[in-house]
Amino acid sequence: MILRLLREPLLQFLVLGAMLFALYNLVDKRSVEATEKIVVSTSQIANLRDGFARTWRRSPTEEELQGLIENYIRDEVFYRAGRAAGLDRDDAVIRRRVRQKMEFLAEEITVPEPTEEQLAAFLASNPERFRTEDRLTFRQLFLNPSRRTGTIDRDLDQLRAALSSADAAIDATGLGDPFLLGEEFRVVSLRDTAGTFGESFARQVFAAEPGQWQGPIASTYGLHFIFINERTRGSVSPLDAVRPAVIREWANVRRLEAERNLYRTLRDQYEIIVEIVPPQAAAAERP
Repeated sequence: MILRLLREPLLQFLVLGAMLFALYNLVDKRSVEATEKIVVSTSQIANLRDGFARTWRRSPTEEELQGLIENYIRDEVFYRAGRAAGLDRDDAVIRRRVRQKMEFLAEEITVPEPTEEQLAAFLASNPERFRTEDRLTFRQLFLNPSRRTGTIDRDLDQLRAALSSADAAIDATGLGDPFLLGEEFRVVSLRDTAGTFGESFARQVFAAEPGQWQGPIASTYGLHFIFINERTRGSVSPLDAVRPAVIREWANVRRLEAERNLYRTLRDQYEIIVEIVPPQAAAAERP
């Protein structure tokens, strides 16, 4: 019965009429009060002209510019009337867009140039952000499982035995299979190694101890025994060597702080009341 009434054109017409009546009453009430101004500034006109030029690759004519200005005024009139009528209150899209704009404004807050003391203190308190990577020099012997079908386990045992007491200078002739990228890798980072052999291989190699053959370690190519000749520990570079990165990180932290401070300042202007739904009522609302 109720659904049938809602579909009636007459009822829909009455509801729409009531909404328009309320909006007109609101407009009449505001007209009695002080008239609000809509100012289309020279900077706004410049923005309209620039937006047109970016879209159409030319400047607007005077007639087109007047049309852009009239459209801007139309948008502003309807936007203000809609806000006054409360039409934006339950629109999640509008709320999200306004929040994003406020966050963008907060991020654009000018960050002053840091002093040398501030940069040095930031570097000292955040050393891991600017630490160079550990690097390894290692040698590898490769076994290709696809070439050793049926014998791979035996071949691994034989190679393991041959390498158990050997050093990096062992003659690898005949011990392993040819490897296109070579046997020795010098002063490579974990990232470099992962790019060549895969992430799992790189992490196992960088966790290994130098001075002895270890393996087999699987890579994207096959199986490897590795010997780490040298490990160079990462270190914190001096300020002069990482100055651009320190300035960039310092400014980013300051912008985030400015955004958080703006939010706290704005939030403190409101009394926040969060209504808690009783557990029984929440359970009853579930389908």
